[in-house]
Amino acid sequence: MSDNCNLCGSQEFELLKSELRDEKTKFKIFRCRNCDHIQLLPRPTKEEDKEYYNRNLQDKNREKEIDYEKLKINNEFDTKRHVNLIQELCNNTNCSILDIGAGYGFFINELNQAGYKDVTGIETSYERRSLALQYGTAQVINFDVNKPDRDIGEFNVVTLFHVLEHVSDPIMFLKKIRNLIKSTGILICEVPNIREMLLDNCKEYNDFYWIRAHLNYFGKETLLQCFKKAEYRNVEIVFEQRYGLINLCNWLTTGNPQIEMPVFDICDDYKPVEALYRNYLRSNGRSDTIIAIARL
Repeated sequence: MSDNCNLCGSQEFELLKSELRDEKTKFKIFRCRNCDHIQLLPRPTKEEDKEYYNRNLQDKNREKEIDYEKLKINNEFDTKRHVNLIQELCNNTNCSILDIGAGYGFFINELNQAGYKDVTGIETSYERRSLALQYGTAQVINFDVNKPDRDIGEFNVVTLFHVLEHVSDPIMFLKKIRNLIKSTGILICEVPNIREMLLDNCKEYNDFYWIRAHLNYFGKETLLQCFKKAEYRNVEIVFEQRYGLINLCNWLTTGNPQIEMPVFDICDDYKPVEALYRNYLRSNGRSDTIIAIARL
């Protein structure tokens, strides 16, 4: 196998998953024998990835309906969660914020609504960027972090929500992002957690989990390794649980995702039970999401 590990460069792999949810023949999932990083192989070419995202195939391959208002509602939990995180880490509404991988613009629009005045989004997908500009108020630009064609300045906060797993060279990508962060600024990076508990307890979920769009699958150790090699001096890891008890029960009882109504939250009477579930997963590092808060 000619492909190298995206983190350590090794060519020693073991097969982890032979079929993806949305691709049955070309791509497979491998674990690096040297550093334990999990990734997609063969690595897609830059041209293949460009076409893939311009045509918004990540959503279309999942048979997701591209309806802006419906997507906005389905993403509301994450959107508000991310805004709350920004408010905790930087409550000065005059700070400059760059969101890399802005998607349909839900998060950056909500930041504008929360009073943040200097907000910019980067989105390489033509279709997603067009919808973000059509329906939203925030600035969304087409900008290649790896090959910048202009100076867009430095920012107090740079966010990378569910983007790093899509990048073929995550270490170099993080190094390039350093040029966009002010010396006293922070980078907030959120990725799926390959150590999440449900992967070990539901075969149907495990089969559903692996997709063409994800080139990397991070755990705490490999995410920290990635940031260390990109020369970030101070990295805090936080575990977060996006999906709640309703989602867990749905997978365990039906073996199917909640595509039509992806419930993230639960009614008030069950909030204490929901909190126990989420806190249990966070405290054991088995939640579905990892957040890295990094400084230069």
